[in-house]
Amino acid sequence: MVQQLQKSMSDGMATTAAAVPMNANGVDTGKVPTAPPDVFFSTENEPEDCTPVKMDPFDRPKSDKDPVEDAIERLLKVMEKIDCPYTPGKEKGVDQDESDDMTESEDHDEMAKDDEGIPANEVRVETRKMDCTTGQLVAPRIYEKVDTLSSTSESSAEEDESMMIIKEGIRVCYGVWKKRQKNSEMALKGLAIVLELCLTQPSARDEIFSVLLETLGFNTVTYWKAVVPQVVDSDLTYATQYREALLFSMCLYDVNHSKNRLRELYAAIPGFRQSMLGIRAKQFTERYRHLQMKIARSRQSSRMSSKYGSEDNLQTMVTLANDVIMDEETPPTQMPLVDMSHDKQRVINVSNAPPVSISRKTSGSWEIKQGSGGLVACVDPVMSADKKNIWLSNLGVNMQEELKEHSTTTNSIGLPLIKQACAGEVFCVLERNEKKELTPKQQAVESDMSLLSVLNTYNKHSYQLNPVVVNQDDYDTYYGGISNGLLWPALHNLPQFISPCYNDPEALREQWCAYVRVNYLFSINAARNSRAQDFIWIHDYHLMLCGQIMRSLEGSLDIGFFLHIPFQPPANFMTKYRTVGEPIVRALLRFTKVGFQTSRDRETFVKLVADHIKRTKIDYDSRLDRYTIEHDGFACSLGVFPVSIKIADFVNIAKNPQTVIEAEEIRKQIMGKCADGGQLFFSVERFDYTKGIAEKLRAWQRYFEKYPDRIGKDVLFQVAVTNRRSVESYRQYQDDVMALAELINQKFHSEQYPEWKPVIFETDGLPRSRLIAHYLAMDIGVVTPSKDGMNLVAKEMLVCNPTASLVLSTGAGTEVQLSNAQFYSEQEGKCYHRVEDIANTEAFADNFFAAATESKETRNKHGEKINQFLCVHDIDEWSDQFLDPKWTHEVISECEVKQLGQFYGLMNRTAQVRRQIVECVLKGLPIRPHFKFSLENAKTSLETSCPEGTSKLTLEADEESGEEKGFKITYDIHDELSEMEKDLAFLSFIQSDEYENAEEFIKTIGSFYEGGPILFSEEVKQAAEMLQRGIHYNTFFTDRDGTLKSYACSYPTSVQPAYSAVIQAQFARRCATFCAIVTTAPLIHTGILEVATIPEGYYAYGASAGREWYLNPAQQFKDRSFSAVDLTLMNKVFELIEELLEKPEFRTFKWIGSGIQKHCGHITIAKQDVNGTIPARKVTRLHEQLVKIVNDFDPTGTTLTMRESDLDFKIYVKAKLKGRIFNKGHGIRLVKERLKPNMSKGNCLVCGDSESDIPMLEECLKLAGSKVYTIWVTRDQALQEKVSQLCERYSCTNIHYVTCPQVLLGAMAYATAHTLTNEKNRKADSYYDDSDTPMDQEDTPSKQQ
Repeated sequence: MVQQLQKSMSDGMATTAAAVPMNANGVDTGKVPTAPPDVFFSTENEPEDCTPVKMDPFDRPKSDKDPVEDAIERLLKVMEKIDCPYTPGKEKGVDQDESDDMTESEDHDEMAKDDEGIPANEVRVETRKMDCTTGQLVAPRIYEKVDTLSSTSESSAEEDESMMIIKEGIRVCYGVWKKRQKNSEMALKGLAIVLELCLTQPSARDEIFSVLLETLGFNTVTYWKAVVPQVVDSDLTYATQYREALLFSMCLYDVNHSKNRLRELYAAIPGFRQSMLGIRAKQFTERYRHLQMKIARSRQSSRMSSKYGSEDNLQTMVTLANDVIMDEETPPTQMPLVDMSHDKQRVINVSNAPPVSISRKTSGSWEIKQGSGGLVACVDPVMSADKKNIWLSNLGVNMQEELKEHSTTTNSIGLPLIKQACAGEVFCVLERNEKKELTPKQQAVESDMSLLSVLNTYNKHSYQLNPVVVNQDDYDTYYGGISNGLLWPALHNLPQFISPCYNDPEALREQWCAYVRVNYLFSINAARNSRAQDFIWIHDYHLMLCGQIMRSLEGSLDIGFFLHIPFQPPANFMTKYRTVGEPIVRALLRFTKVGFQTSRDRETFVKLVADHIKRTKIDYDSRLDRYTIEHDGFACSLGVFPVSIKIADFVNIAKNPQTVIEAEEIRKQIMGKCADGGQLFFSVERFDYTKGIAEKLRAWQRYFEKYPDRIGKDVLFQVAVTNRRSVESYRQYQDDVMALAELINQKFHSEQYPEWKPVIFETDGLPRSRLIAHYLAMDIGVVTPSKDGMNLVAKEMLVCNPTASLVLSTGAGTEVQLSNAQFYSEQEGKCYHRVEDIANTEAFADNFFAAATESKETRNKHGEKINQFLCVHDIDEWSDQFLDPKWTHEVISECEVKQLGQFYGLMNRTAQVRRQIVECVLKGLPIRPHFKFSLENAKTSLETSCPEGTSKLTLEADEESGEEKGFKITYDIHDELSEMEKDLAFLSFIQSDEYENAEEFIKTIGSFYEGGPILFSEEVKQAAEMLQRGIHYNTFFTDRDGTLKSYACSYPTSVQPAYSAVIQAQFARRCATFCAIVTTAPLIHTGILEVATIPEGYYAYGASAGREWYLNPAQQFKDRSFSAVDLTLMNKVFELIEELLEKPEFRTFKWIGSGIQKHCGHITIAKQDVNGTIPARKVTRLHEQLVKIVNDFDPTGTTLTMRESDLDFKIYVKAKLKGRIFNKGHGIRLVKERLKPNMSKGNCLVCGDSESDIPMLEECLKLAGSKVYTIWVTRDQALQEKVSQLCERYSCTNIHYVTCPQVLLGAMAYATAHTLTNEKNRKADSYYDDSDTPMDQEDTPSKQQ
């Protein structure tokens, strides 16, 4: 193949025309093209009559040419251009920098060798290639293995050779591109050609796509930045669908390799996610649809617009995210403190099966009827509660063969865009009123489009029903193949019914692609139809991948999954079927919550995860009966929710006089042909091998053989509704069972009652009213599946007829529920007849006899007990419990706090909840209910753990605290409780109609002020007046504890409240340019980043008095004014102090205030809590020991110095500051040197509360002078005098004092809401010096030590 391509290219060169002059991009520089140019790659001295090859990727519409041959031809040309021609058998085509030649997977494996002692082979994620080379998916029922070995071998050899060329091309082009040399741009085109090939057939080329991603390694972000604009441009210019193909390819890769590489694409292209999933997706879709309709109407040219016009479109698309941000930051004339959405939470229900049945009448029009079945019965009441709820499902209207070459992008209601384009032809004809007959294809499209009006009519009177339309071939393989040929029998632990075609790994991989693709289409439709506050509910085994795909597409979605069938896979499921098993189990862990029918199924899943999924943390909460599994940064809650029925609907029909009469007629018709004392056994289910129908009939046959006196008396009325006849295993099973039923009727006869039949077997379904009539007519209900989810038939039987008996197998979920409720026990009695093993024909027959001979009194007693239980646990309880967020891991549960570890863990969880609250408020997203539940439960837990009427919390040591048992400490947690109460009030405020009223919010805070709300309001307005005089602030430096937040009992518990974070963030967004929190606390290890709840980007954090700075993960730096020797000395001192605080006498100091903190350049040791509860003699003793340690290591005092404040001791490294200690003033100087804020050209705001903040103020006064505005939170007259004198020295008169942090926060809120932001003050030339700019991320020292 290679020789043929190379020969054809060389032959073409012999007849080429003179090469045109090209620029670096390969574009003719002689003139500006008026249409997208055909870009050619040419070489010097080519013959004049050569036919050049069109080379540029994404620069033309799709063609009929074989995509692999076309890509290889172009790739070989690129390799020639970069002087690395392909030579068969040659291993290396270019010298690569071996030091940077590791792929991402290899690099991860190297890091894993030192990763907490875990072996590298356990860290590595196994890469399973999916060689879907044919691009066709074969359903199990028609799959046959080809025996023509010669032709297969020849085809396989060509494919192997093609893969070798492509893989070598990827490696060579990557090696050249990453060096950023003269041929790098050409090499990038080679990589883009490979990507274009992958996107033409995403499922068939996933192996190539995997090689491309793994070769790129950590350079994928740079690669996406370069090629994605070309992808977008191609979609808008030529109506290709490469963006959708790229998104699917990334999802397919992530599913198969258990990764999340899609986030790299999002990080590389700002706005890509919004353009694909958000409101921008609809704008793009409309433009895209218009272009497709235009192409459909006009076939004259394959090129629709100029290169430059499409680039304009691209620019619009790429800048969408920036437009959104600017829209958020452009202030209106009146600005509320928060901008909240109060849209009600909707339920978006996603299932394969629709809640309706759709059929086409003989006239060709569509008809919709309300569906039936277990899923509809369970979920329809929830969905019907709100017309804005959405149900996404497949209606059976899929893309047929003639349209399958198009990918199935769908619009907001799920109709494929290509159908809309074809419909454009139909509409165009209709609009012209021409008497032109439509082609069969146009007639089909017109008929399909008429479904729109039917759906619109349905949606006006019910919840919104949106169809998910997929390729019919894909659907056949997804539904008849993986779903029902593998997952259904496997999860029922019936491996004998698994399609034998899956013994071939290649067939399994090919059909797995279809399952992933259909799951992807359901996922992206759900994501596009959802809002941030919605709950997305995925149902059953058809859609088990949706959690992972949707969380990759949009990580903030709240997604739940309920499995309606058992989860009992065979022992070899994770080995023999690993291609399917492992991705499915991992994908389930990406859901927020997963519900099972029975505890048996949940236990099986948990054990499977523990045995086969590495690096998982499994926790069980016995109080809530909830498992929580953490894996790959995601947490999933596992619960048990037995499905039930809508009791009222069944009871009302059962009590209807017409139903009662019908039941009497049924019983008379059947039992009138039997002897007295006969019993009517009734069973109804789908005709499925999981229902145990064959075993039931064998037991019924044995019943009459073993108890012949029952012949002529008892009748088994079996209704087995036929389905899935297209699946071979179902068809064979159904035929065998019907033959067995006929055999029983032929075998057993009664001479006295010749019309009697032992079995009445029907295969048609019953309308609900007639079904309930049969329930009333029966004596004994029989529900004996081999494995089943819940099997609601058993519940329906005894709800409608509490006088009936029940034969129930352990395979039914209902039996597990009733057994757990003690309805089959020695204490409560055996209220039903349990079949332990339906394959045990003898025992099964005995159960029939016991049920038939049971006394009526006993039967009534047992039936009534079960009936009362079922009526309490109805469908509403099932849905309410599953949808209730209180049972999930996201909600903090109430608990008794007795130990130190529990206390710190609880406060850490409140920090996580508060961060989510702040993020929602700042983005204008609705508040989720579980935020309030969490804070309420945390507050209640702390209050109930204190003695009544106090805020004193006594805690004992535990393993998490690292203390020995017996140690106890008492905290005053008044501040923690107060801040939680304020946050709860804040949540109520932002969800009220007054959320735009800043004064109302200030009143909310003022209600907690010790001086009363009136005094608070006056003090706030006075401080706000001064703040407003200085707005807009060029720089804002502030302390945290004592200034913006009141002191807590311990630093780990001093979590920033949500209301405070919102005020500070909004103030930073609207009233200041550069904002920094300068604190003496460290960054991490009980530092500022762990207790802060403001998102990144609003404030810089200057920790350790400004000695270490953090802006974001890529921008952080430290002071370097001390040597490594000094740091080593300080580390040794820290170790000795830690040992000192382990002694029982001094252990208390670890758990009060700041505890012991290791900073950059100093150590902090708490000496007193805010309430002064530590005795003075104990503090003196600690001081003596610390002085001794310092003197022992530094007797001359040249390196270390010790300072004392009201609450702490601090040991500093003097460093190179002429013997002085590093203070916040030096921290301001450091950030001035590194970030270059121009403090002389704008106002500067400084806030503090203690002596340690004075150096910060002084440094700002030196730089900004009279332009400094300062507010101090203190009642200390001496401190106020110092601040005033210092400001006077620099002619600064903008000074104000407040009594507590809440007043300062109130003033900031007032000033933010009442000040119009002047965007001109945000210009860069006002913020930075003329010669200096802030550091770029690439130039910023990252995580320097």
